[in-house]
Amino acid sequence: MIEIKLNNELKTLKFSNYALECFTKITGSEIGEIKEISDTYTQLDLIVDIIYSGLIGNCRATNKNIDFTKEDVIAWVDDLSYTDQLLVLRDFTESCLKFTNQMLDAFKAMQAEGEKKK
Repeated sequence: MIEIKLNNELKTLKFSNYALECFTKITGSEIGEIKEISDTYTQLDLIVDIIYSGLIGNCRATNKNIDFTKEDVIAWVDDLSYTDQLLVLRDFTESCLKFTNQMLDAFKAMQAEGEKKK
């Protein structure tokens, strides 16, 4: 969980299951995968999608109403510092790695359990 200043307000981003689910839905990427930068998908597009997902994740986790749109986030990100952009990207990437490793561990445990039953 991180806090950044958006629209002159401190906003909390939470990169948990809800945020990762939101990110995969809006970008079309797989779980644990970050959409690649291209001519049609810029670094700012990625930052917007990550921030939007983190805001959604925080709202869901804290039972708050979602009172913003992706278009709002696009407008807010225009004034976001590069330092905060890197902070967002780092925290999101670390969360993706953590959840991916947890999934791999769970799959290994399920496989080991299945082999014990044979």
